[in-house]
Amino acid sequence: MANWQDIKTKITNFRNYVQGLTPAGKTAAKYSFLITKDDIKAMLAQAGGQAELDGLRIYLGADIVENQLVPNVTVVAVQKDAAGDYNDYRIGNTLPPDPAPLVADVHPCPPACGKTNILNS
Repeated sequence: MANWQDIKTKITNFRNYVQGLTPAGKTAAKYSFLITKDDIKAMLAQAGGQAELDGLRIYLGADIVENQLVPNVTVVAVQKDAAGDYNDYRIGNTLPPDPAPLVADVHPCPPACGKTNILNS
């Protein structure tokens, strides 16, 4: 597992990167993404029945703002197979069919930053 100093350094590196973006890029930038317990429960329970799914996978993406990358995330549920691999739930090589698998409703910071601490300041 990563140690807290490494985590703080990586977060500081990203915040420093954002400072070099254009004003529109800085405004669009998000520093973290909150996923509520209710969203996590709903995502793990979406297979129905007694069996919950086995975890969550976070994909990093980006918006392009004035030719600059502004990172974002997409969170999907995963299902463990017999070989011990974790596969994205009901996502194949084409767009998922309806009803589509749930995607977490992430709450970006800002504005959902919480109280100031060593990670969000």
